[in-house]
Amino acid sequence: MDLNYKVVNIFPSSIHSLGINNFDDYKDQLIQETYQERDEDLIGRKISNRGGWQSNQINIQECKSKTLKKIIIDSLSGFTPISENVSMVIEGWKNINAPGDFNVKHDHPRSNLSGVLWIKTPKNSGNLVFTSPQLFNKFQELYNYTDEFKYDTKSYMTYYFTPTEGRILLFPSSLEHEVEENKSDEDRISYSFNIKLINEE
Repeated sequence: MDLNYKVVNIFPSSIHSLGINNFDDYKDQLIQETYQERDEDLIGRKISNRGGWQSNQINIQECKSKTLKKIIIDSLSGFTPISENVSMVIEGWKNINAPGDFNVKHDHPRSNLSGVLWIKTPKNSGNLVFTSPQLFNKFQELYNYTDEFKYDTKSYMTYYFTPTEGRILLFPSSLEHEVEENKSDEDRISYSFNIKLINEE
């Protein structure tokens, strides 16, 4: 029987991926600045991180690193999905996850979008894993879809991204996520941030 089948996916959770041109020109400097900041504040803060080090959160305009500030501001200034009359307030923090460190599942309240810039990501240093916001009420539905349908429509219970140096990932702050254990023998370094969207009209 021909069912004339089609599927329309509505209410998506959009994950935006931005690549930084010539990132190798900045990588070593960003790594050095992150370690220097850690050495100046060995305690840092503990939020979702289990092990590892996390800096305090500051507005990007107050960031000591001119290189990091330029990368983030230039990348988001050209972020075309957001209307031109919307300004962004960006606050971020640096992360160092040593071997064995990870981040438990969490979200980012009091912001609209969140993001990460991957600076140093050895192989097996931990994927970024998102959990479906509808997992509880759609568990049975998601569980029983065919593998082909799940693949075609991204109808998964969880979905992961492998970190790539020089790439920024932006996602809704309400989307629960975690960072898997760093199973490499090197540090994993990133810059995470939150964005508040302010409509200027």
